[in-house]
This record gives sequence, structure tokens and C-alpha cells, in this order.
Amino acid sequence: MPQENPYMKNILGLVLTAALTLCATLALANEVKTPHFSITLPADWTQPNEIISQQGSSVALFQNTTDGTAVTVTVVDTPMSARDVAEQTVKGMQSGGIAASAPHEENGFYVSSFEQDGAKGVSYFGSNGKTFAVTSIVGPDLNTGKNLLKNLKITDAKLIPAF
Repeated sequence: MPQENPYMKNILGLVLTAALTLCATLALANEVKTPHFSITLPADWTQPNEIISQQGSSVALFQNTTDGTAVTVTVVDTPMSARDVAEQTVKGMQSGGIAASAPHEENGFYVSSFEQDGAKGVSYFGSNGKTFAVTSIVGPDLNTGKNLLKNLKITDAKLIPAF
């Protein structure tokens, strides 16, 4: 059993807050750049908030203006394996009342699907040994989020899967 990282509760809270936040005021942004990825948002996608940076982590939130699908990309400069991050995140989600599947390995990433109050989602967990990332999609059609993520230009293929 992996040892629980003390930052996981803060990170999980940050990820879930960003993923489930649907802001009334949408800020338009065409190109988003971080040290780990860049993306040019299609016309039907917005970045409701600036990138959130806290305790060595950063979270980018994107929202589809047509169906409300939300995508978050969280990157944390902490040396944890993708498996450990996935297991701890799923445990935290389940203790918070979210129905989440056990993470399974898929193409070098760990994947878990989840549901709460009718909202469905999926999270992908990656790590390069020094940094880990969680990429989540929540919405009525997960393919909407996957299509957005096809536009992502990734600096490290071990952190975020290619869609």
C-alpha cells in the first residue's frame, strides 16, 4: 500500500474544485501555454479561470460552451508514480462520495472513471518520476473533452496521454 502524500488532499481538492466549477463569467482565451503543455482552444472552448498555481502545482481548466464539458490538466512537481497518484486520488474521491472505478493501466497511464450526481468523468494519471499529471474530463459526452485534448502539445509524453 503506497504511503499517503500529505499534499494529495490539497491537490485533490484543487483538482475537484477546478473540474466541477462551472463559472458564470467566461474569459475568452485562444492560446494557453504552461511549462508542460500548450493548446490553442477551438471557438467553442473557453478558459474560465487563469491557470491556478498553488504549492508547486498548476491546474488549467477548460470548458465547452456548447455542452458544458469541463477538462482539467493538473501538473505537480512531486516525485510520485502514476499508480500511487491514481490510487490515492480514487480513494479520496470515494471517501468524498464519488463513485470511482479502481484505476487500471492503459498505455503507460492509469485511468479511472467516476460519477457523481449524474455527472460522468474520467481521469488519466501520468508520471515521469519527478512530476505527475492528472488529466480529467467531466461532462455529458467524454468524447467532447477527448477531441479538445487532441489539440494539446505536450512537452513530456509520460505526463499526459495522446488523444
